[in-house]
Amino acid sequence: MKKIILFVMGLISLSVIIGSDVQVSQARLKEEEIYRNIELFIDAMEVVRRDYVNNVEDKELVYGALKGMLISLDPYSAFLEPKMKEELQIETKGEFQGVGMEITLKDGIITVVSPIEDTPAWNAGIKPDDKILEIEGESTKGFSTLEAAQKLRGKKGTQVKIKIMRKGASELKEISLTRDVIKVKSVREKKLDNNLGYVRIRDFQEKTAYDFLNVLKDFNSNDIKGIVLDLRNNPGGLLSSSVAISEMFLPTGKLIVYTQGREEGDKHSYYSRKKEVWNKPVVILINQGSASASEIVTGALKDNLSTVSLVGHKTFGKGSVQNLIPLKDGSALKLTIAHYYTPSGVCIEGKGIEPDITVELPEDNHITLGDKGDVQYLSAIEELKKIVDTYESKN
Repeated sequence: MKKIILFVMGLISLSVIIGSDVQVSQARLKEEEIYRNIELFIDAMEVVRRDYVNNVEDKELVYGALKGMLISLDPYSAFLEPKMKEELQIETKGEFQGVGMEITLKDGIITVVSPIEDTPAWNAGIKPDDKILEIEGESTKGFSTLEAAQKLRGKKGTQVKIKIMRKGASELKEISLTRDVIKVKSVREKKLDNNLGYVRIRDFQEKTAYDFLNVLKDFNSNDIKGIVLDLRNNPGGLLSSSVAISEMFLPTGKLIVYTQGREEGDKHSYYSRKKEVWNKPVVILINQGSASASEIVTGALKDNLSTVSLVGHKTFGKGSVQNLIPLKDGSALKLTIAHYYTPSGVCIEGKGIEPDITVELPEDNHITLGDKGDVQYLSAIEELKKIVDTYESKN
């Protein structure tokens, strides 16, 4: 019996050693593959240094390789040279100089997410989903979003020419934009007839939640019965701001959004931690320019509340989370580390959120959102009236 036990233990020990050897062997093979690939890169770099028509600095070659590596991953990952890091922080402050539009990389093409109202881009008729193929005569092929943004920005009064392709158009359209100081007032509100309210969030900045809270408090003190929350052409912004605003509508303990990274343990859930400020009916206006943080708020309210209805057009579908990782020389990686999911478990990356009531804006009409002629806005008010009537009859 003792011999059998020793024999079994010997087998177990051998399997552990073999298993350990297999793991070490696999790790070694992977490491060797990495070194082979690095050697390939160095060989290619040496050929360029030796044979390219012009002299090229080593750092320029490395930066170019890093840009290519990151841009090959997805539309939102990017390598940022030291000067480019500032681009990520400018708009969250609410003021910058440029043309006034949010852009992204879609199918490898620089694409407009949405123009910002009352800016050169808005006044020139730029629309969501316009493809920017040239900036100042230079093709945008291979551009990252931040590279395109840097070329579009500039001092007030200077001009930049772009060529766009619009869906349904047979040829490119050239547009000349005069740069201006873009001051983005994040929150705008007004009181409507029948004790209804309207509030528009243009993007999610550092102070957006504070300004929005004051609007809701004012609406409550004036006995506003329901609100239209306009998130159209809102390209997103700070995750923290979208979570804070969602909390204002949700009871304590409700799931707002969760993010899931590559590994099973890379999951982070965001719950409402405070008592809601607003518990009356809401109609959310959305369109193809509503993206990222806008979709977080839309999903959180729609999945948790029965007194919420969505009106407009399907949202953009930007459901990924980027992290800024600094490197030793002052550059950084903007790397997609997770996707976010609505409380019902839906990842809207590339899909968007469908409205409950679809209302299209006329293609040829350039209207001001929230004013006369805005058929989506008018439909939202009518929908809000119905929900308020039902809500009041039950309470």
